[in-house]
Amino acid sequence: MNAHRSLACLLLLAACLPKEDHSKERTREEFCEDWASAACSKETISVCQAENAEACHQSQEDFCRKLVSEHFSDVRGQECIDAVRKAYVDADLRDNELATVLSLGAPCDELVVGPKDQGESCTKRSDCDASSGFDCIRKANAETGTCQLPTVVSGGRDCSAAQKVCAAGFYCNGDNCIEAKDDGASCTIQEECSAASFCSDAGTCEARLKVGTACTADYQCKAGVCYVFEGDQVCTDRIVLSRTEPVCANLR
Repeated sequence: MNAHRSLACLLLLAACLPKEDHSKERTREEFCEDWASAACSKETISVCQAENAEACHQSQEDFCRKLVSEHFSDVRGQECIDAVRKAYVDADLRDNELATVLSLGAPCDELVVGPKDQGESCTKRSDCDASSGFDCIRKANAETGTCQLPTVVSGGRDCSAAQKVCAAGFYCNGDNCIEAKDDGASCTIQEECSAASFCSDAGTCEARLKVGTACTADYQCKAGVCYVFEGDQVCTDRIVLSRTEPVCANLR
């Protein structure tokens, strides 16, 4: 058999072999294995003083399983894994990276397949199928929202339809998109206040809290993270990993 004929046979054989399917979605277990691999960088293992890479992986897999619901979709999973890897590569978690790895902030917020179908009542995004683009849309005159595929409308426009949400800087009063309220104005839900403020328990829009200020919930903080350290719960925008850092408890 000459060389050309041998090559042709090999090419024909390769064409007939089953191809690896890269489009197959991971199970939750497989996803958490990849999450742990992304989180346990050499730098993270070193500064958190993990016994070894295997110990870090096991600990972070357990953390991932607690964080990621059993009702999980891997459609946007790789974007989440890439973000986790980027966050931990230097063992220095900053701004949005904190929300990503601690509470499934963007882009990891699209992993959840909530129990509610389109049009059903909800109180938060995770009630809906976030993996398919659904969100919990609530108007300012309603105590709850409904799961919808959001359609963004500009300020002053009609937003009465269930799926309509207002552009940044505006909120829906039930009929139209109204300019978000300033600090001190009365409110009933977070959406009424501007991006720089939150609706307090007192029912007024208050400026989001600075780093180091005592807090009780993430939405109160400028950086979106209310973190417990040494018994105090405060707003933070950065966590530099170290042996004594609480985050490291899930990385060793």
